[in-house]
Amino acid sequence: MKNKILLIALLIAGAIVGAIAGSGAEHVDALHWLAYSKSISISPSEINLVIIKLTFGFDFSMSVSQILFMILAIALYPKFSKMIGLSLIHI
Repeated sequence: MKNKILLIALLIAGAIVGAIAGSGAEHVDALHWLAYSKSISISPSEINLVIIKLTFGFDFSMSVSQILFMILAIALYPKFSKMIGLSLIHI
């Protein structure tokens, strides 16, 4: 269980660092391709039930730099799990 939590934490950290790196690379001519992203979204829809108003929506965006950093996180996972003494899982 702990090794799965570590993997999820590394993937989230990779996505966050990748988003920051992509934002920084957006203004550099040689690295602007790292900021290229696509998004999938469902526009918000609202249900008014008089007592409560519910709004549902979804937006997912992923850039090239986020994908690369998440791959790096997966590659570094065995080293981190060995450092903290967790058994490896097979991906």
